Amino acid sequence: MSRANVIAVGMIDARFDCIRNGDTSSQLFAETSMAMEMAYALGAIDDGEFSHYKDRFNRLYQIQAEAFIADIRRSAP
Repeated sequence: MSRANVIAVGMIDARFDCIRNGDTSSQLFAETSMAMEMAYALGAIDDGEFSHYKDRFNRLYQIQAEAFIADIRRSAP
């Protein structure tokens, strides 16, 4: 692994850790997406890593969206 790969993976994983620990702000999701896109565009991560992170990101986003909808339904009269 190159130094750029180690740094990029660390940045992306740190953001995923924050999301898993309950920080579901739209800003964090945007930062995570941007970190993945930039790392891929700069060649710090390859196609396989990018695909893995994108799938992971989409799953976390879906889980958050489903939880949000469930909260809305519970609070509806």
